[in-house]
Amino acid sequence: MKIKHKIFLLDKFPYILFGIILIFSIIVFFSVRSCMPLNFFSGVREETEGKSEYSIFISSPTNNKTFSFINQNETVPVEIKAKEVENTDYIIKLMVNDNEIKSFTSPPYELNWNPGSSGQYEMTAQLIDDSDNIITNSNTVSFTVQYEIEPEENIVLSVDIEEKKNEILSQSLFRTQNTIPTGVPLFSYKCYIPPVIDGSIQEWDKFESFSAFEPTIKKENYTTHTDISGTFYSCWDDDNFYFAVQVVDDVFTQKYTGNQLSKGDSITIVFDTELEEDMQTSFYSGDDYQIDFSPGNFSNILPEAFMSWPLSNAPLRGVTVFPIKLTNGYLLEASIPWYYFPNYNPNDKDVLGFTISVLDTDNLDSTELVISSSKVFNFNDVSTLGAIALIDAGDIQSIEEEPAGEGADKNAD
Repeated sequence: MKIKHKIFLLDKFPYILFGIILIFSIIVFFSVRSCMPLNFFSGVREETEGKSEYSIFISSPTNNKTFSFINQNETVPVEIKAKEVENTDYIIKLMVNDNEIKSFTSPPYELNWNPGSSGQYEMTAQLIDDSDNIITNSNTVSFTVQYEIEPEENIVLSVDIEEKKNEILSQSLFRTQNTIPTGVPLFSYKCYIPPVIDGSIQEWDKFESFSAFEPTIKKENYTTHTDISGTFYSCWDDDNFYFAVQVVDDVFTQKYTGNQLSKGDSITIVFDTELEEDMQTSFYSGDDYQIDFSPGNFSNILPEAFMSWPLSNAPLRGVTVFPIKLTNGYLLEASIPWYYFPNYNPNDKDVLGFTISVLDTDNLDSTELVISSSKVFNFNDVSTLGAIALIDAGDIQSIEEEPAGEGADKNAD
């Protein structure tokens, strides 16, 4: 016969104590864990060195999306999300297949992009500082565009250029007394194919030229056109203003850089992007821009662009400058992104205050003579500016010229 022992509460005390300690430990563990980083208990170290505080993300289009378009007017909606970027001077460059299609200087970072043809595209964005360094890259998005009917290539628009010119002359306000010839601005046509900035003048023959420069500063030193003269060409698109100047200069001298480059042989362009509002204003304001261009010396001094106003001591790294040395002077081609004019977007039939000047030094230590595209130009007085009119004249680059002699044969018949 088994004897049943009586169990007292004191006999269970070790087990009760262990349970209390276990429960208390679990409560403490979860309380501490909620205050610690997630990777504390995993053994993974968080890398903070070299990590940028800025971030950009392409939220539209989404990766691997296919766009089925019926006509060439349809677009791909692009949207970029940015963190900590809005209050900086940084630029967001949008790249498609390694080609820049748009630069943003401020939000919203949105674009309706027209690809123009079927194909596979890869899009990314870059955050660029004022020294043209890449701060950070966005995600990369791949997508496909399919047109039901492919766009026709080289469509020539039917545009009456003279009618547009007459409309501008009758409806626009500019300082007619400053223009050469009097009452007529320079005309700059929209380009459907951007010119290649490579120092070649041949592709500019489709655009209007201007060569009636007049001495404006230290004009008492002017002798003949062989001393200093020039021929100016320009065009534009939604992204850039392009120009070429072929300069005749019997003595070429350039030994300066930066904010001193205008002491040597150089070119200066001044824009007034709100001309009608500034008709009675002579001083520079926030919508006026002066940019100096140096061809360099074709040896140890490189070509450059320098914004004298509204910025100070500011080389423009986003501007492309390409010079060629000629036997009797030099040729300079350049493209200026419109984003350097943050309050302006180009439009058909816009009229801007504008003067281009060629500075001649010869062998002196400062400018000997300035010739300009306006009659009475003064660097410190925007009321002396001439004007330039932007015209969308259709795809004039695709218009083929009539072969020589063909017209004569038709007349003979």
